[in-house]
Amino acid sequence: MRQRYYPAKLKTLSGAIVYLLCGFAIIIPAMAAAAGHMDHMSSKSASGLPGDFLLFPALTSIVRFDQEPRKKLSDSDVIPEINVFYTTDYQRFRFLGEWLVSTKTHNLERFQLGMHVGEEATLWLGRFHNPIGYWNMQFHHGGFLQTTISRPGIMAFETAGGVIPNHLTGFLWEGVHDLSEGGLYYSVGAGAGPQINKGLEAFNLIEPGGSRRPGVTFRLGYQPISYGVDEFGISGAYNQIHSDELAVKNVNQFVASAYANKQIQSVRLLGEIVYVNNTLESPLGARTQDDFLSAYGQVEWAVDQTWTLVGRVEGSFGASHDPYLAMFPKFVEDRFLGGVRYKLNHTNALKIEASRDHLRDDHFGQVMFQWSAVFP
Repeated sequence: MRQRYYPAKLKTLSGAIVYLLCGFAIIIPAMAAAAGHMDHMSSKSASGLPGDFLLFPALTSIVRFDQEPRKKLSDSDVIPEINVFYTTDYQRFRFLGEWLVSTKTHNLERFQLGMHVGEEATLWLGRFHNPIGYWNMQFHHGGFLQTTISRPGIMAFETAGGVIPNHLTGFLWEGVHDLSEGGLYYSVGAGAGPQINKGLEAFNLIEPGGSRRPGVTFRLGYQPISYGVDEFGISGAYNQIHSDELAVKNVNQFVASAYANKQIQSVRLLGEIVYVNNTLESPLGARTQDDFLSAYGQVEWAVDQTWTLVGRVEGSFGASHDPYLAMFPKFVEDRFLGGVRYKLNHTNALKIEASRDHLRDDHFGQVMFQWSAVFP
């Protein structure tokens, strides 16, 4: 009875969230439009809308070689995409939306309705990026913002074969506490997480459905020297994930991470270590527990204002025989990567990236080319 009752209860909760979001979707833009006529309430972007309206187009070409006979990926891909980002404030209220469309996926990646609480905190309702780790909060779906083309394997989005939830739908509390020598950043989130259906499938606001279980997460980061570019922090999450796989019914997942971002003149060092513990429940009630560790280190050298050289090493420990990862054949367990980013101007960039990737039972080389931009 408990297993039948819980999903039904959660579906009711998910439905309530969707109705709230739809209601706010009507109210907030109307409020923002009114604010556009009042200079002291909101500033207009170059598009004429109040707030910030940005387009992040990108065109990515991928060539793979030396794949094993049981290759999981095509030998080549060409992926055009555009990411639409909009955010605005009206008095104490905030709105943030992000829509990604590509030949691989189309999703309302973020849809957040917020309210300022005090001077340094915001309470959000909607679909948001899970504040786990550094990369997931620092970079979103706009390719222009990243020095590299690819994300670290452990931080891959759900639609790209990710193994930890990168989106939640519910409530997010975030803010900063001002200290005399820097700032203490915090985020706490709770909401409906993904399900496993040929990979992780995040809750979709446009097409809600499936059996969703709750997830909770937090992130605590410190930026010394009055909010400089350096940051150090920890994060953690607990997720209950329903599975549609025949051999696995439910997964209870714990995630813990520690990260560091350090700028030394023209060189930037970024590293993160992530521990994942999974308990898998079969349809017959049997439980299997296992864990693995994943880490990456990245170095970026800004040669001048246009050229940046980048290198990244990723590695996983205990991943080869992990039963949870067996459901994610595209997960990159290890990678050696080098790349170059050339900034054409302040809105356009070209990147080339070469890597040697190791999946569960496949090794291959990969070369990626990308043009990315931000407008206006």
